[in-house]
Amino acid sequence: MKCILLYLLFIPGIIWARPVVLVSYYDAFNGSPFNNSQRIANRLALAFKDSDIELRLCALNTVFDKSYAQMENCLKELESKPVLVLGLGESNCNLKIELLGRNRDKTFGPDNEGNNRESVLIIPEAEAEIGFTYPLAQMYCAVPENEREKIEVSNNAGSFVCNNTAFKLSYYYPDIASGFIHVPSHHCRGLDKKSDAAFLNLKLMISKAVDLNGKHLSRLPKNKNELKEIRLKVENKDKCLHQFFKRARGADEKGFWPF
Repeated sequence: MKCILLYLLFIPGIIWARPVVLVSYYDAFNGSPFNNSQRIANRLALAFKDSDIELRLCALNTVFDKSYAQMENCLKELESKPVLVLGLGESNCNLKIELLGRNRDKTFGPDNEGNNRESVLIIPEAEAEIGFTYPLAQMYCAVPENEREKIEVSNNAGSFVCNNTAFKLSYYYPDIASGFIHVPSHHCRGLDKKSDAAFLNLKLMISKAVDLNGKHLSRLPKNKNELKEIRLKVENKDKCLHQFFKRARGADEKGFWPF
């Protein structure tokens, strides 16, 4: 029996396989010198290099449809099912965590191959909005309180390539915890400081998602009534979760960008 246990102990991937996290990022857009999502993703990969978590990166082009095909290729290359797929992209100058994706492409300028889309459905047979499946509330609560106050809790991931890819991933892979977070853009003042904070907060958030290991795999609420129901359930049980759902807004409430 001891021999069998020792044998199993040293077979790669049976007992001591590390949980896999896939983090995607985008290339520079519209002539920009770099995309900050790539810089932060690279820092995360380095930070987890010798940890109990295997963090893999997935490079995406800022191009409709091509981005999702690249994401699928990254998933197929994994040896095991990831415990988390986290998409990163640029937005404003804060860390902006997304609850849901919207089933619409609408460009206010072309993607990196010149494609424009004017109010086109991403998946015609899908619902208008879809709640992401990563444990965002618990990930948010893994961040120190003073940092949580600086995070934007968003109900609108926009209508560009990042929303398109995140929506498709969540729709076609409902059994994988996935979501999208916008990091501070490359053009922000004080970018180094903002990026340091985003990197540290994302480290904590990823670690928390791995700790949960799919235990909270369910779609995030997508309207104000669902949010209210959850908020009332946790009101007297968990102060942070209550704060998160109080800050969150449903798809039927005002978002950060027009849609």
